[in-house]
Amino acid sequence: MKLLGRISGSSFAIFLSFVLATILLIAMGLKAPDQLKQVLDTAEWVESSITGMGFPTEYNNWIRLFFDDAQLTMIFFVIVIRVLLTLFMASIKGIFRRTFDGLV
Repeated sequence: MKLLGRISGSSFAIFLSFVLATILLIAMGLKAPDQLKQVLDTAEWVESSITGMGFPTEYNNWIRLFFDDAQLTMIFFVIVIRVLLTLFMASIKGIFRRTFDGLV
């Protein structure tokens, strides 16, 4: 049962990260379009840098499929949200640990 709980907790964290990243992407597009343009331009630069490394065509086609600039942008936002969620959860755990340590 413990394994099932860990798997479902991890799945929920990944799903929550994706949803919050999408919300952040939309909010940034509405509130900070210039910064979103910079993120998209950077993702496009990363894609062109990776595909321009001189790999054979058979590998370069797969790289172009999996390293699209839109996908890189979404991955960036998911990573930002995962870091923020980790910091938030660590602070919550620290608060509860400090509270319960004081009671014992």
